Amino acid sequence: MISKKHFTLSAALLTGALAFAPALSHAETIQSEGNFASAKATPSRVTGGVRATLETENNLLSYTITWNNLSGPVTGAELLAAKDLSKTAEKVADLKGPYLAPLTGTITLSADQIDLYRHGQLFVGLGTASHPHGEVRAQLIPAPGTNTK
Repeated sequence: MISKKHFTLSAALLTGALAFAPALSHAETIQSEGNFASAKATPSRVTGGVRATLETENNLLSYTITWNNLSGPVTGAELLAAKDLSKTAEKVADLKGPYLAPLTGTITLSADQIDLYRHGQLFVGLGTASHPHGEVRAQLIPAPGTNTK
């Protein structure tokens, strides 16, 4: 037989669990991809791009970057923010090497950076010895059908 004390405790635990359910249901997986284009002053015939996935439950962005036909080996990779590809971008974070294709890794984004990601305002830039400030950039554009509230 269930006592009133056990029933009250069970009701309290269920109420607490239900209070967390809405927060858990808002976790999203947002996929994006972008192809490399030459940075403003550096003509290049590079091919390749970036595929990324953001898990909003833990703010973790996972990425895979591929490239070919750069002016030389990649010497640095950065996550950048800008309104669009034609604008000067600000560095958000360095992406860790070794800089061999495919380059894979993860980075934790802040709430502001997640908002930029949702609106296609984050880029990946690759630098080489000839173009240390960026030879190419790829815009991370959320995939069609992705919920970008």
